[in-house]
Amino acid sequence: MSKGVLPYIMLKRIRLLFRIPGYPLYMICMMLMGMAISISSPFLAVYFTTKLEVSAATFGVFTAVTLLSGVWLSSAVARRSDSGLSRKKIMAAALICNAIAFSGYLFIHEFYALLVFMTVFTALGTPAMPQLFASSREAVNASGTADHGFANSTLRSMFSLGFILGPLIGSVLIAQFGFRGIFAGTVAIFVFCAVLISVFMKQPAAAPASTAARPAPPMRLHQDARVLLPFLVVAFLYTGHWMNNLNISLFVTGSLGGNTGDVATVASICALLEIPIMLALGGLSAKFSGQKLMLSGIVVGGVYYLVVLFASQMWQVLAGQVLLAFFVAVISTVGISYIQDLLPDQPGYASTLYTNGSTLGRLAGNLAGGLAAGWFGNRGAYVGCLLFACAAFALMALPQRGLAASPGDS
Repeated sequence: MSKGVLPYIMLKRIRLLFRIPGYPLYMICMMLMGMAISISSPFLAVYFTTKLEVSAATFGVFTAVTLLSGVWLSSAVARRSDSGLSRKKIMAAALICNAIAFSGYLFIHEFYALLVFMTVFTALGTPAMPQLFASSREAVNASGTADHGFANSTLRSMFSLGFILGPLIGSVLIAQFGFRGIFAGTVAIFVFCAVLISVFMKQPAAAPASTAARPAPPMRLHQDARVLLPFLVVAFLYTGHWMNNLNISLFVTGSLGGNTGDVATVASICALLEIPIMLALGGLSAKFSGQKLMLSGIVVGGVYYLVVLFASQMWQVLAGQVLLAFFVAVISTVGISYIQDLLPDQPGYASTLYTNGSTLGRLAGNLAGGLAAGWFGNRGAYVGCLLFACAAFALMALPQRGLAASPGDS
């Protein structure tokens, strides 16, 4: 294949995505969500410790409680949405609740009152992202194309783009208006996104009679290994990933003698590489099964953990960011497509299953990463990352029965 053919094929597939009704809107909203979250997230720890005068540990508790609050609610909403509840209304309401949640920072300045307020409205806002992925899946289905992997990869890359732009905007806002600027900016983006959904999102096309007449059976995570095992895989992979996120900056400055500039470089390399790798993975999804891509991503992630574990110089960690970018791209794009393929008639529940697994992995990773670093040091924590990757690989390698055939399996 000539060098000019591959870019042409990629551009053609992107043009086809833009022809899917509603898909450009989903891309814009996904980017806005990434921006809204990342405008304030880099500064929250500073806000809590300096303005609210609480400890870093207390801020960690705040983060854990607000994240966990949405896990059960989003699952309950997902079941209703797959049974006919309007995804448009769910997303618009959830986005408004997210705006209300962040508005709490503007007028609530007492920690416990803010904790209660944020817990309630963050939980109500949690369904926004999984429902956006579910709506995208339905739009792709209705268009008659089976390019689900590429659609999810492109959509997820927009979130990464927003997550890169957000901190840049946040730094300008906080310099000009202080903390109130970043919180007001976050609220404004969520409201704007809700307006876009309310005004421009169309209801999906009616499902074929064969599927519409047959309601999806209720799923129970702990009773069905077909969804429990992939859920655990996602949770384990994100646990290792967040253990790395927690420890890499301390490893760079403490074990390798680097500075904050080196930490920023490490983070930037990974973030910038994620987007093109996500798009490339979308192309590969047409040739290889989700299971094969997931297994390859886990292997690459394990190699990255080994690189850091034995690294003695900064260039080794910098080079390892290529591996990390591939790993993150796989678990964040192929992972959601893989679970959606398991439950093709329940895109809302499947997308929520993925986001809940990643949420629980984030909480477990921050907890396990802190404990491992305290007991074994920042380098030793990567043994834990490697163990979680091995556990995920073992579960992923088990025969997956009931999975709808994917292109790579034919």
